[in-house]
Amino acid sequence: MSALTIRLLGTSAARPVPRWGCVCPQCSDARMNPRGVRSRSSILVNGRVLVDPGPDVYRQLAALPPGELAAIRDIVVTHPHASHYLGLDDLAQLRHLSPLDQIPVWAQFDSWTLILVTFNYLVAHELDPEPETERPFVRRDMVLGEPFELGDGLTLTPFDTFHTSTFTTAGLVIEQNDLRVVYAPDFYDSAFFGLMEPDLLILGGTFLDAGQAMHAPDLDEGHGRHLPIVEGIRFAQTIRARRTLLTHIGHVQCLPDELRRYFPDDTFDVAYDGQVIEFPS
Repeated sequence: MSALTIRLLGTSAARPVPRWGCVCPQCSDARMNPRGVRSRSSILVNGRVLVDPGPDVYRQLAALPPGELAAIRDIVVTHPHASHYLGLDDLAQLRHLSPLDQIPVWAQFDSWTLILVTFNYLVAHELDPEPETERPFVRRDMVLGEPFELGDGLTLTPFDTFHTSTFTTAGLVIEQNDLRVVYAPDFYDSAFFGLMEPDLLILGGTFLDAGQAMHAPDLDEGHGRHLPIVEGIRFAQTIRARRTLLTHIGHVQCLPDELRRYFPDDTFDVAYDGQVIEFPS
């Protein structure tokens, strides 16, 4: 069975870094340091499962060798905030490379309302007696707490992250070869026991602390709730994560080394765009 590989295509929150017109240490560093540049959060699992195709996905995938684009077999949308699904239109071009007639797009039932309002012309319904075969995608519904298999022993289980009340927002438990990765870029809370003792926790880091979250000038109801980094560290310890990476980094206005001062040990770190984590087969 193959190794489990997670490629972090993007690691920013809803808006990329650097921010226009900002000269804070975080944004200033990103203008000089390529590793400081952050695009909207997205991951590629085993080179074939794309999670959260946001507005930056075309540029993110363009950094890969062309042959790897044809390997994408499934797309997962954790929730229909703009930064997590608006790249579907660009991904329609994958049909020219993919051996599949239609690429499955997995999302929760209440996510499909917004996805189809935006991209109805791209998605065929899996239950249609005469599906729209010229459409590049086909709808697949995922359900909280119910695992679904995507081949080669890879299983994904969505769980509620309580990020917003507008619709259900999901994190993912990604399992293969007795390995468990929890991916929760937009995370506020969870009551799902299946998160315990992950080999890797990839957790949202939109704000440093509650004070920063409260006074963020661009925070409104549309952005949802986020567990601050200092509380996320405690959450990682509570579920006994063996390793924790922060993604979905917001405008925290400090450098990764400054964030690392809050970490209790070296099992915690800050993710960066293009980072690849590979577990042994």
